[in-house]
Amino acid sequence: MEQQYTILVVDDDDGLQELVRVRLEQEGYRVLQTISGIEAISLIRQQRPDLVILDIMLPDLDGLTVCQRVREFASTPILMLTAKAASRDIITGLDQGADDYLTKPFNYDELLARIRTLLRRVPSVNRPLTVGNGLITINPRQREVRVRGTIIDLTPTEYQLLMVLAEQAGAVVTHEQLLRAVWGNEPNRDNDYLKVYIWHLRRKIEFDPRQPQLLLTEWGVGYRLLP
Repeated sequence: MEQQYTILVVDDDDGLQELVRVRLEQEGYRVLQTISGIEAISLIRQQRPDLVILDIMLPDLDGLTVCQRVREFASTPILMLTAKAASRDIITGLDQGADDYLTKPFNYDELLARIRTLLRRVPSVNRPLTVGNGLITINPRQREVRVRGTIIDLTPTEYQLLMVLAEQAGAVVTHEQLLRAVWGNEPNRDNDYLKVYIWHLRRKIEFDPRQPQLLLTEWGVGYRLLP
């Protein structure tokens, strides 16, 4: 495998978690694990896995809700696992943004085949990005950001904010989309709060943050990072 892909496995069955982890690591994948839907959303934001294996039945937040919330900020491929064969559950999962599904119990060779197909179909979210008229380079695997060839230090929040803007470079990202993608449903987060972080980010990527040329304000709507 030329590139080591990262796969997040979200399931509250410890035995299945362990079996899946072993098989995936044997195939050369890096594996992240959690039994929590809430933690899964946080891991997807912070770790940017290449693919998510997501069970519908979870102890805190069901997989369908997790899928819906993830689709608000990421296009990471999601393979849904369900113990239910009812077509309604499958359709609901696909409608919420899942890319494929498997019904438990499943064959591990089939699981691996589905994973390979999804990884071929969708470009890795960890691919290097060059934005800002070629002046900003982001390497998600190393969480490294260079501006005009120089590595800059970003806080985790600044990095997440930059990633959301970079993944939609050239397009306007609304205040609401940025707040939801970076902070989720945390209370007391508003446009003024976002503005503070935009200012800090501009101080690190702009030649003159008072006259931004790369990260532009779309007044009353949101922000746009030049492609």
